[in-house]
Amino acid sequence: MIKKKFFRSYQFFLLIFLFVFAGAIGLINPSFFSMGTLFDVIRIQTIYILLGFGLLPVVILGGVDMSFVAIGALASFPIHYILEKAGYEGGIGLYYLWAIVIGIGVGALISFLLTTFKLKIFDLSLGMNTLIYGFIVFFIDSRTNANLPEGLVGWNKKFMVTVHSVVGDSGLHISFLYIILAGILLHLLLNYTTLGRSIYAFGSDKSVAIRTGYNIRKTYLVVFALMGLMAGIAGVTYNVLQGNFRPYTFMGKNRQVLAAVVLGGASTKGGRGTVFGTLLGTFLVGLINQAIVYLGFSTQWFDAVIGVIFIIYAAFQSLTLEQKR
Repeated sequence: MIKKKFFRSYQFFLLIFLFVFAGAIGLINPSFFSMGTLFDVIRIQTIYILLGFGLLPVVILGGVDMSFVAIGALASFPIHYILEKAGYEGGIGLYYLWAIVIGIGVGALISFLLTTFKLKIFDLSLGMNTLIYGFIVFFIDSRTNANLPEGLVGWNKKFMVTVHSVVGDSGLHISFLYIILAGILLHLLLNYTTLGRSIYAFGSDKSVAIRTGYNIRKTYLVVFALMGLMAGIAGVTYNVLQGNFRPYTFMGKNRQVLAAVVLGGASTKGGRGTVFGTLLGTFLVGLINQAIVYLGFSTQWFDAVIGVIFIIYAAFQSLTLEQKR
């Protein structure tokens, strides 16, 4: 029964589309068919998958948040700045610890403001996004910092599997394990816990969820704390993989992540979305980016292509919902 349901789902259609799309690009440019290309897509999209996993519960809740990218910057750049000044030469563990604390803290603050003052998620997130980036630039630093502590040097080359290609060595980075762990835990939370059911319930009908007895403060707290946690981990991972810490980390990438989550089957109206769909949607965005390069087009076309696909899917989603009514 479960298998039949999956084969009729949008996620199955998206999975088939990914294989067909990749096959078409490979026929045009055979060099696209390589393990190096696959590993490059995974490495690049790892960050956006983590951000997507953090945003997914918010979208299911029925909101669109734009501040998660700024949280990723806040949980990484200032910490690096402070640790560098303190002469820290250790590994990435301390970075992750502080990123998690800051991410959860900011997420909890957002949750408190939303539930206490009955604010709109989108409106508050726009203000938080601007506020956080402004704080980093004016009170911390506005310059990219490439001075990594000794314990972080070479971490971006920690591959579980390495392959050789015409452009050099590529590999499956250890951060891929973060996707697996985060995806499993989030799937279990959303599908097998009372809290997960409450997230879907609030997204489907907020008033009914409240009358049913679900706790709105607890639900919002977990959703936004989770968003902050994933953003913090993604921020540190991205900066270390790049080999430098940037005050403008992820700026402007919120739309790309949102597009990936929605293309994965989530609805901005709430009540719908899956971890597997988010994973597929993010890989679709990554494949499109790689395809543009392999087809010889300028990467400036990327946003335009994603925008067109997003509009087409949004129209399709709207028409599907109308037919169901």
